[in-house]
Amino acid sequence: MEEMDKPDFSDYEKLRAEQHEELCRAAASICFLDSGVCRLRACRRLRVCSGPMLPSAHQIRKVRAQEEIGLSGKACADLPLCIANREPKYYELFKQTMQKLQQIAIDEPNLDVFRACILVAARRRAKKHLLTSRPLHPTSTIEQGAGP
Repeated sequence: MEEMDKPDFSDYEKLRAEQHEELCRAAASICFLDSGVCRLRACRRLRVCSGPMLPSAHQIRKVRAQEEIGLSGKACADLPLCIANREPKYYELFKQTMQKLQQIAIDEPNLDVFRACILVAARRRAKKHLLTSRPLHPTSTIEQGAGP
């Protein structure tokens, strides 16, 4: 009977780990792709965080909090490579972005935060490529005397 009284957190922790990774990748995509903090070519090319998730000392408090309620703590232990071992100032920016994204998820429960981040990145990429030539080196010239 003791087996039935113990809650099975494995499915819960898997779900929490997926949500944590999604939120982390969205925050890292927003914070670090254009700033040069993320040095992974794959992330820069895709314009979305896709690097490995690594255990981070930044997450120690969250891990301990989960362990205190009987979970393993593994669901929140990892952060994207670009932030996992960075200085606290970078982590603070990342954490603030994560909190904003969490609030958006609360305010808009039907919004998939990571997919929304991918769409934002895709729109940003599309806007960069609207010009057919570089702005300072146009391929065509304006004729002298033409115009109203």
